[in-house]
Amino acid sequence: MPEVKVTKDLENKKLIVEFVANGPKEKVWNAYATKELFEKWWGPEGWETTTKEFNFVEGGRVHYGMKCIDENQGEWFGKTSWGVMELQDVHATDSFTYIDYFSDEVATLNSEMPALKVTNEFIELDGKTKIVSTSIADDAEQIEQLINMGMIEGFTSQLNRLDALFAE
Repeated sequence: MPEVKVTKDLENKKLIVEFVANGPKEKVWNAYATKELFEKWWGPEGWETTTKEFNFVEGGRVHYGMKCIDENQGEWFGKTSWGVMELQDVHATDSFTYIDYFSDEVATLNSEMPALKVTNEFIELDGKTKIVSTSIADDAEQIEQLINMGMIEGFTSQLNRLDALFAE
């Protein structure tokens, strides 16, 4: 299982996650930017992702649902968690920035939950790719709230699924 480095910078309302994927930069980029690949790995282990909208371009958006299919995850089993990514900047194979929202099945944004501005950067490392994901919240309490909800564990699990794509 690859190592995930997490840096909590509450003073600047940031959460930084670094991970080295066992795939070349273009393949890692395509795992984010291609609907069929995105649906194979997005979300934690034991969850299945479908997209209702997938427009991975600057100004586009991705509306996705993650459904828990693992009976061992207790109360989460059978539930679907919906989200919307509103893409702000897309620089193919290098980086993309989006606003990450919780939503419902018809893409109504959940104003009760924090929205994050997320920038993912991709750095080539001898056939592997370092991913630096920087999430910025409106305030430090939102970062803490998301961490307490299991964001780091879920994100780490999701990155393991991403890495598994390159082992196929």
